[in-house]
Amino acid sequence: MKNSILIMLVVAILFNSCKKSDSLKAIDGCPVSSLISTGYLNDAKEIVYRRILNGDHVSDGNKPEFNQQELDRVLSAIQSVYALQTIQTDTIFNIVRIHTFKHYILNSIVLKINLNAPEIQNLISQQPTGNAAFDDLLAKYSFTYDSTSPPSPTLPYLTIKSNNWYNTQALIPYFKQFSFIPSAQSDGSVGDGNDITYTLNGNTRTLNFSIGFGDCPAGCGGRKTWQFNVDENCKAGFVKLIE
Repeated sequence: MKNSILIMLVVAILFNSCKKSDSLKAIDGCPVSSLISTGYLNDAKEIVYRRILNGDHVSDGNKPEFNQQELDRVLSAIQSVYALQTIQTDTIFNIVRIHTFKHYILNSIVLKINLNAPEIQNLISQQPTGNAAFDDLLAKYSFTYDSTSPPSPTLPYLTIKSNNWYNTQALIPYFKQFSFIPSAQSDGSVGDGNDITYTLNGNTRTLNFSIGFGDCPAGCGGRKTWQFNVDENCKAGFVKLIE
């Protein structure tokens, strides 16, 4: 009997300690399923990048690699909404499958180049450029020349692409330091469409999952939005439908 009581006490202590631990780490990311951590990773990067451009305080916002805790915080909020398993979330995740509209292509950079520079000619020929610092930069961030959009004398621009997504605002200055690259800019897309937006109010995270309709290539004329709040303990709640 004494042993049974002792075991029950140990289990209770462990359970309470786990609850406290979860509560402490929740704001920086509750456990997230692979479905969300993999399927919505680029959405989280798009969201964090928008926050950086908006001037919000973002950890490591001046570095090319995204801060993992910032990404986890977004992913855990999406996970919390997904876990509600309601009619609304079934529409969002399974029927319409809403993702962020990729205003910014964070694995692609457009370089304005000196087309006659030997380094650029080598790059276009898919060879090492001969500039060790530039080649090291390409290799470090896994960038390669995108031959589907070749430059010309009238349009001296080329695109480099990576398998990874970066904070290109922090990465672009690294490329602009070379004399054969007068300027560089983030790649992106035009138009509008379905989207996920994310805002912070203290420890409350608000996510809007929306469907755009109308002439979306020119800017969606209408939008239907499901709004959710997620607190610091990753407890989500449906707020309202905006039409």
